[in-house]
Amino acid sequence: MKQKLTLNGLTPMNALNILVAIVMASVCLYLTIHYFEVRFPSSIGGGSSLCDLSSFFNCDAATHSSVSNLFGIPISFFGMITSLVFLFSTFLPSEEQEKTCSALSKYNFIGCVVLFFYSLIVLGSLCPFCSLYYVLSGVMFWLYWKKGINSWLPTLKPTALWLGIFLLLNAFMYNHVQNRSKKSSSLNQQTVTQFKALENIGDPDIDSSFRIFSSTTNFKDAPIRVSIFSDFQCPFCKIVANQMHALERQFVGKINIQYFFYPLDNACNPNVKKGFHQFACHAAMLAACVPDNFKEVHDAIFANQESLSFPMLNSLAEQFSASKCLEEQASKDQVMDLINQGSKYNLRSTPTLIINGRKIEGSITNTQFSAIFKELLKK
Repeated sequence: MKQKLTLNGLTPMNALNILVAIVMASVCLYLTIHYFEVRFPSSIGGGSSLCDLSSFFNCDAATHSSVSNLFGIPISFFGMITSLVFLFSTFLPSEEQEKTCSALSKYNFIGCVVLFFYSLIVLGSLCPFCSLYYVLSGVMFWLYWKKGINSWLPTLKPTALWLGIFLLLNAFMYNHVQNRSKKSSSLNQQTVTQFKALENIGDPDIDSSFRIFSSTTNFKDAPIRVSIFSDFQCPFCKIVANQMHALERQFVGKINIQYFFYPLDNACNPNVKKGFHQFACHAAMLAACVPDNFKEVHDAIFANQESLSFPMLNSLAEQFSASKCLEEQASKDQVMDLINQGSKYNLRSTPTLIINGRKIEGSITNTQFSAIFKELLKK
């Protein structure tokens, strides 16, 4: 008697099949939404995601890669349709349908293996949600191979039906992508034009010892150079910090990002008349005390921005053996040296970014930054 996965009712294996299909579809829905947030953001800092865990485990490298879409349609959308085929086939069971799903599970899993090694070898990173889909695809492949009708060839009628639905859905998605792309391209071109019209004041007179990302040892050797005047208590500065992590992954090897302290706190910044951010100077001095671990401390302070306090910062200083350094005048002098670099740019607010000598106050969307950076690379 032939083994069947979907033709014997709600067996434990078929229940697992349904659950896996639902989770696969949910993962692909999230990745599709994330794709549009990153490629066509509607707000500053668009595209931050649940799966941006680190420089290795993140969604952004995959989302910006050349294999993230086919004719502009995110491949996660194809994965979602594939998952729905598996799901609906359990509610409309037939031997022909199961053979088709069995074949589809094999080709889908082979594609996942290829994408996994591409991410690992070419991109040098893994998308956690993509990886979850790969694992679930492996489970689906095993279910049809071991518990269902094992077939490499889809049958004609179900294939024709699903292919028609596939083409219809993709025609709708393609039209949606084109409309979003036109709007985004127009905005990005305006941003590039405005950026090129800005006065080129030049990079800061001194390089900061505090790098967020380095492609070259000498700051000025990178084709894209970003100097950020920032305050650890400034909410927009936190947004920009997250944006820079995404952009550094997109432009790896081509971008240098350095950090300049500019706390809006008159405890250390003479240009500020009032102590707007009472913990900002203390946070800056802590970061200045740990140049070898600057990026780690930078990320930790911004991650806990809403709960900043002197005890919290002192605890972080103890963690990095920097408690004594906080009390030294040299630490304050180091912060002051970088604050003073702001006078060249007539700083009025944070964050202020100096991109290849041109000043941008506040922030713009990731795609607008990306458009500027791509324009700089043309030169």
